[in-house]
Amino acid sequence: MLEVFGLPAHILFLHAAVVLAPIAALLGIAYAVRPVWRKVLEWPAVIVTFIATISTLLTASAGEALEHAMPRNELIHEHAEQGDLMKLAALIFTVALYVTIALYGPWFSAKLSFLAKLQEMRWLGVLFQVLTVITGLFVIYQVVVTGHTGAQAAWSDWRSS
Repeated sequence: MLEVFGLPAHILFLHAAVVLAPIAALLGIAYAVRPVWRKVLEWPAVIVTFIATISTLLTASAGEALEHAMPRNELIHEHAEQGDLMKLAALIFTVALYVTIALYGPWFSAKLSFLAKLQEMRWLGVLFQVLTVITGLFVIYQVVVTGHTGAQAAWSDWRSS
């Protein structure tokens, strides 16, 4: 099990994921639905989403190690399942947002001229805008659900002590 300063790394990593994943989702949703904001949001959305996704993957990896180091517990198992779903949600959101940015982003459009053919297919852009919004909302939901199951697992017996 990976430890940082004597604590399981999962407990430390999760703070970045819990804060940054919803921020990334909100940036992505705003990017997808507000074309006038795209120039301002393009790079913050790319950077925050990248960091949020990496921190989510690190949190999940450290959580899996922590799960295997602990005695079998149904609440921990439920939290691990929600963490796996969170990982998947973060990855799908990242792909959807990055494709949306590649299709609409002012900087990316200017630098990646080979995207012109794809940009002509309006339906593709709309599809990825919708996917970005749906997966962004799901990321926010999944952060809450995963955090709730984790809190239940960690604090379910606090009154019996």
